[in-house]
Amino acid sequence: MNRKKNLSKRYKYIRLSYTLNSNSPLHPDLQKPQITPQNQILTGDNYNTSIITVENHSGTHVDAPAHFLKDGKIISDYDPDELVFHNPIILDCPKNQDELINKQDISYLLSKKDLIEDIDCLFLRTGFGTYHDENPEKYSTQNPGISPEAVFHLRCQLPNLACLGIDSISMSRYGRMKESIEVHKNAFMKEVNLGKPLVLVEDLDLRVVGEKTELEKVLVVPWQVGNIDSAPCTVLAQITQY
Repeated sequence: MNRKKNLSKRYKYIRLSYTLNSNSPLHPDLQKPQITPQNQILTGDNYNTSIITVENHSGTHVDAPAHFLKDGKIISDYDPDELVFHNPIILDCPKNQDELINKQDISYLLSKKDLIEDIDCLFLRTGFGTYHDENPEKYSTQNPGISPEAVFHLRCQLPNLACLGIDSISMSRYGRMKESIEVHKNAFMKEVNLGKPLVLVEDLDLRVVGEKTELEKVLVVPWQVGNIDSAPCTVLAQITQY
């Protein structure tokens, strides 16, 4: 990664999260979001309001440690500074349905990068996001994931890593509960020499990041709801375009 600022660079912000609506692809265990008009100007009211009913792991969302750990931190306890990342990176790791990103994939991809010890936010781009709109059922039930060993390896190799994200419905493959528990616990557990527990961002839209684009900064902005483990979020990236 080249972090030197250059006057020839052009900076802008883009969104890496999906708009949540009643037809958003979801993990099959979740209920569909309900967005119900309440007051409506078109029906004679003076203003518009709506009632939103949604499970907290719907759409692009951020998992905090309390999602799988009894004593884990809940998402509303994170300070804004903890969710702003100054050394983000995208790793391209193409995967088909139900495939795993393994430790060997991670080792190979990191070997091609410079200054990996500075990385605080890592997004995995499998390419599976293409099915988000084209085939929502496939996107929700046949997603690739990352192996528990690969998550542990990332934490060992990247001492400053605090955020891990993926462009699929979940970090873990659908229908594999044991694998899902291990993936999340490896991300969230506190252990000597592993750095801080991670937050996990799932259902990212990384299609908008082109070849001549470099991430400069990432902001994860969760819904501010108290006493829940995790929350839907907006993910913004400051980018450089060449």
